[in-house]
Amino acid sequence: MKKVLLMICVLLLSGVLFAQDTLTGWTFPVNSGPDSLNANLGTNQNKSYDIRLQMVISPTIDSTINTIFFADGPTTYAAATPNWDNGNDSKFWSAKFKANGYSNFKVSSKQKSDPILGGPKDFKLQWRLSSTTYEDVPNSEITVAGDWTTGVISELPVPITNPGSSSIYIRWIMRSNDDINGGTVAATGVSMIDDILVTATAPSGNKEIIYNSKLQVFPNPNNGSFTLISTRPLTSITIVDASGKVIQNSKAEGTSMKVSIPGAAAGSYLLKAKVHGDDSEAVTRFIVQ
Repeated sequence: MKKVLLMICVLLLSGVLFAQDTLTGWTFPVNSGPDSLNANLGTNQNKSYDIRLQMVISPTIDSTINTIFFADGPTTYAAATPNWDNGNDSKFWSAKFKANGYSNFKVSSKQKSDPILGGPKDFKLQWRLSSTTYEDVPNSEITVAGDWTTGVISELPVPITNPGSSSIYIRWIMRSNDDINGGTVAATGVSMIDDILVTATAPSGNKEIIYNSKLQVFPNPNNGSFTLISTRPLTSITIVDASGKVIQNSKAEGTSMKVSIPGAAAGSYLLKAKVHGDDSEAVTRFIVQ
């Protein structure tokens, strides 16, 4: 009985999750070209969709404001745009994708406003399917500052159910007209967004126990070469791509090791690690740009 209770406690603390596939994502590795605003992560179908600044026309119709340019992001570039004045419950960053058969959706992103020009401070996340109205994502209120560390959401669950073949829309909409400097957002105020990632569980997804606190990948995202740090001595690692294919199996020693995946394609990967004195696998996720 004690062993059963201990196992339940371990599962509750660590979290039993499904392995996530990357559906779409934007890291803006380049700042020019016809596809520079398109998703650079995810499925081939979703890489044809771009990031937009939009404004509400009706509950199911949006108007695009084409003023996006590029600014310095936390790693490479970021999408940036002015024209956020009078945008409360009206103006928003918008992303579109498809995910037939997927479930357990999660969204990550980073936002920043120009510290001098005073961009918008308050956002929240919403979602909808084609021809339906937007719904708030629970616990999605975002407060933005003049840096890339304040306005961050990480793997926020989005309650999308039965998307079928419909397009799915995610938006980061203003929830006030306040700017980050304590004033009112002006037309010149600039908002920036970067490192957007949408993941979900495929119909054939397998259960994994995720121990993100035990494994760290630096840098993340990376180009296929990175350092793995573990809180306990490693014995082996396995790297799996988004389709479930094993990319690499390696023996390991110590709590730190250099890892290289020659010719790794851009996308999301799982890294599974065995540690001394534990039969289970510690698992974390990293992104190759």
